Amino acid sequence: MKIYANEIKMNYELTGKGISLVLIHGFTDNLNMWYKQVPEFSKHYQVLTYDFRGHGQTETPNGEFSMELFADDLYALLKALNIENTCVLGYSMGGRIALEFALKYPEITSGLIMANMGVAGKELKMSKEQAELTGKHIRMVTRLCESGDIDALADELIGKSLSLEFQERQPEICENYKKLKLQNDPKHYSSVIQAMIRAMGTPPDLSRVECPVLLIAGEYDPFMNIEVLKGMEKEMSRTALKILGAGHATAIEAPEAFNEVVLEFMKFLS
Repeated sequence: MKIYANEIKMNYELTGKGISLVLIHGFTDNLNMWYKQVPEFSKHYQVLTYDFRGHGQTETPNGEFSMELFADDLYALLKALNIENTCVLGYSMGGRIALEFALKYPEITSGLIMANMGVAGKELKMSKEQAELTGKHIRMVTRLCESGDIDALADELIGKSLSLEFQERQPEICENYKKLKLQNDPKHYSSVIQAMIRAMGTPPDLSRVECPVLLIAGEYDPFMNIEVLKGMEKEMSRTALKILGAGHATAIEAPEAFNEVVLEFMKFLS
């Protein structure tokens, strides 16, 4: 469905009844990535999925993007849908958007779930190996975005998002995930990447987060430093860390475990 919010037409789906739960997809994904979550979550809650700016079927004017803009888009979408209070769940880049939203709009944020997104503070940083891998990955993705080779870009991202064991065991799920990514127009990906890079250079004050927080990590996620996540757990009050046996895309690779920890957290909020 489409609705006008923050001066753009935003694509969204609203399912179920009860307490509101927003699901924010990752970079190069769209709302369809939550196919294993929406059927389960909507049995208990009102679930909002949407395509954030630069992805899926949401209208995207040319211009500079920022985490603040993405948070403002979500705020406007919630207002347009008359949703007054919500828990926000974001995967990867979506987790950074969810964090920005919780910081900027604490009065309407009942809970924050960050899946596979670590925000390094002043004391804890990525390991040297992870920093080098992340830097190399960003450069590769940027080159592919600039080339417009969305097929190669999808292969690169899926190769890093899912564990090798899972890719060998579940090739059909990997292929379906690639098809999902190919639904997007990569026109604005470079602007999205620049927004991510700026956000990485200016980490927020995590102690300002007021709501309960759930951090979800993948044991085999090449981009995650568990020590960074443990640092986040200490900086934010009322925070729980759950580590699942999966790679970066835990919602895709380990949906049952992912759903279980999210639903457990949502019961805590009720």
